[in-house]
Amino acid sequence: MKKKLLNKFSILILGYSSLAQRRIIKTLIKNKIKFSIASKSSSKKEKKTYKWFRDYNMALNSSKANIVYISLPNSLHYYWAKKSLEKGYHVIVDKPLTENSKQANNLIKIAKRNNKMLTEAIFFNYHEQFNEAIKNIGGIKNIKHVNANFAIPLPKQNSIRMSNKLSGGCFMDMGPYAAGIARIFCTGKLIRLDKVLVRSKNGLIISFAIICKFTKTTFSGFFCFGGEYQNNLILSSNKRYVELNRVFSSPSDENMKLTIKRKNRFYYKKIKKDNIFENYLKKILESINKKKYSFYYKTILQDINFREKINKKIF
Repeated sequence: MKKKLLNKFSILILGYSSLAQRRIIKTLIKNKIKFSIASKSSSKKEKKTYKWFRDYNMALNSSKANIVYISLPNSLHYYWAKKSLEKGYHVIVDKPLTENSKQANNLIKIAKRNNKMLTEAIFFNYHEQFNEAIKNIGGIKNIKHVNANFAIPLPKQNSIRMSNKLSGGCFMDMGPYAAGIARIFCTGKLIRLDKVLVRSKNGLIISFAIICKFTKTTFSGFFCFGGEYQNNLILSSNKRYVELNRVFSSPSDENMKLTIKRKNRFYYKKIKKDNIFENYLKKILESINKKKYSFYYKTILQDINFREKINKKIF
C-alpha cells in the first residue's frame, strides 16, 4: 500500500477476536497503519505493545482514529456500529453486519447522512485465485452453475459461535458467505429459492443447504458446523469447470492451486500466495480517500436481502 495513503488513517478495533489477532492486527503492523484496541481481555504484554482501551465508550470518545473496525460478538454489531457512525467514524464490521435488514437500512441512513464508509468485512473474494478462476471459466457471464461447500468441526459449546444469546450459529456465521457467492457469481435476478435444509442443535442452526435459481445461473451450497472440513467452490460453464480450494479462509502464507477441467482433461494452475485482508483493506482505504461509498451500501443491501429470503424459508 502507498505510504502517503496509509498515513491518513488510524484504526480503532473494538473487540479482540481471533480474526482480529490472526489477520487484522498482523496486516496493520505489516503496513505500518496506526491502530488501537478496545477490549476487556488482554495480557500485560499486549497492553504494553498496543494502545489499549478497557472501555468501548471511552475509546470512541477519546480515540484519534478515523476508522472503527468492529470485531465483537454478532449481537453487538448493530449497537456499536450505530454508535461509531454517530460519533463520526468510518465503520467496518465483521460479518454479519447486522441481524436483519431493518438494522442494516438504519445504519446505511446514518452513514449517508454523515458521509461515512460503512462496509461488511466480506473479503474472501479478494484473492488472486478468484481473478484466475473467472478468466479460466471465460468470464462471469459464462457461469451456469455455482457450487459452494464450507464445513468446519463443531465449535466448543462455550464458544461465541454456539451462543443463541449472542446471535451465533452456522447461518449467522456462514450465511454472509452464501450471500456473497450469489452476488458475485450469479447473473440476473433470483427467480426461485427451491430448497433450504437445516439441522439444529438446542435450537441453534448448525448447518444449512440451499438450492436456488437466478435468471442465468443456478447456485447450490452446503454450510456446516460439525462436519468433515470442506472449503471449496466450483464454477461450471457449458464447456469447463474450475475448482477453487480454501476459498473462505485463504491463508496469506501459502500458494494456492486451481483445478480446471476442459474436454475431460484436468489442468492445474499454481496461484502465488496472496493476502485477502490486505487487498480488501487497501480497497476500503482508497474508497474512503475518494469518498466513494455507494458500492458498499448497495452490497450490504444485496447480501442482507438474500440472507433474509433464505431466513424466511427456515423459519
